[in-house]
Amino acid sequence: MSNDVADGNQGEKSDGPSLQKLGLIGAVARAMAEHQTAKIKPRENAPREALTKVFGSSKQPTLVVDIDGEEVGQYTVGLTKDTFQIGDPAAFEAFAVEKNEIDIVITPKPSFVAAVLARARRNPETGAIFDSQTGEEIPGVTFVPGGKPNGTVRWTWKTFRGQAIGKDVLMAAYRTGRLNEYLTETPELLPKAQPGASAD
Repeated sequence: MSNDVADGNQGEKSDGPSLQKLGLIGAVARAMAEHQTAKIKPRENAPREALTKVFGSSKQPTLVVDIDGEEVGQYTVGLTKDTFQIGDPAAFEAFAVEKNEIDIVITPKPSFVAAVLARARRNPETGAIFDSQTGEEIPGVTFVPGGKPNGTVRWTWKTFRGQAIGKDVLMAAYRTGRLNEYLTETPELLPKAQPGASAD
């Protein structure tokens, strides 16, 4: 017997779902969210390790994902940027003392370090690091070339006029079962294996 019948409201028009129905909807949403977090979320960056490995040998920074030639989106390997860092703390500390940029704890002021590293440039012939404003050499600073994988992979949907059309392409293929052959080793991603999915 439903709550409506038990409350004697069987013939009355409801203003919306009963509290019980709202509770069930909330419970189902919670179960699906937990399923998403535990089973599906970790799959988002499935190609990260393989794509990073491929980048190491081929320098291929992106993986374009398509279905029957229709682009869905792409993964892009996150790369480190060229940076300067303190390679010889003692030499840089002496430089900071000379510039009167030392805190009481006898360490270069963070603002000074940030400013010097931001202005740092490298002479490609001699390898010397210098201040682009003053031209003076900066002791203790090392140039660290970028372009190496930083451990992240970014996903972007294929878009058209601001709309993520790649997502529609993917979900249409997913709903019709065209992706099932790719998902046999990850049954949690198969349409019928997900909580609340239709058994049809």
